[in-house]
Amino acid sequence: MKQTARLSAPEAYILVSLPRYDIRKALKLGFMGLLAQGVLRSEDEAREGLIRTRHVIHLRVAPNLPDDLLPLTASLVKVVRAAEPRDGVMKEIVKQSLREYGNNLFGFPHKLVCPALAARGLAEDRRVRLLGIIPSHRYERTSAGDAEKARIEGAMQEARAIPRYLDRDPVQVAALVAAAGSAIFLVDELQSHYQSIAKTLRDKVGGDAASLNTSTGDSGSAGFDGGSFDAASFDAGSFNFGGIDFGSFDFGSFDAGFSDAGGGDSGGGSSC
Repeated sequence: MKQTARLSAPEAYILVSLPRYDIRKALKLGFMGLLAQGVLRSEDEAREGLIRTRHVIHLRVAPNLPDDLLPLTASLVKVVRAAEPRDGVMKEIVKQSLREYGNNLFGFPHKLVCPALAARGLAEDRRVRLLGIIPSHRYERTSAGDAEKARIEGAMQEARAIPRYLDRDPVQVAALVAAAGSAIFLVDELQSHYQSIAKTLRDKVGGDAASLNTSTGDSGSAGFDGGSFDAASFDAGSFNFGGIDFGSFDFGSFDAGFSDAGGGDSGGGSSC
């Protein structure tokens, strides 16, 4: 099966994790992926306290988005727009996410991610018996899904070498980022290198990276052209790792938002 667009970050994560995954992580990856595409923007507000400076993260929707956003993208944009009257703080993002997807966030994978994987032929809804007795169903990978999982995991493994190339081969950094696409956010070892990767792509690669043809770039909109990787600026369909500050969006602040919003348990062990 020919892939016409690279999987989004939550799609890649759930695909490689099926049949069980962490819904919170999938949702966080969804927001991070849209930050990479330039669909969302983050602001880090420093608030001085008596003992320490507190950093408050705000998410905003970028202006002038196209009308034909993919369903997953449009849904996350809706959540952030609903949080904007409260300045898009993490507590409000989480509250609106719970409102949109349900108390356990099941609506996010069940209505958006898993059906999207099935539409690509990468997963299918199969009947199973829980404990060998109770009839149920869940999404599992198809043979095409197994092949795509292997490709993603291979790209992730190669991406782990990125720190070695940061100072001596920035074009190789761009190539590895382009190959991994949104799955770059699944490589936990790279989190501490986000700023260096962004700086390398922005300052040392520039136009050279735009010539790297990935042919399967991330697509936040049905009308996006995902044929090129542009490290310098967000360009319809290109995956821009270097244009934003990922350091301001961390997993800790998002998890803290669940505590502040009183969200229910949506941790690991969920399945489509």
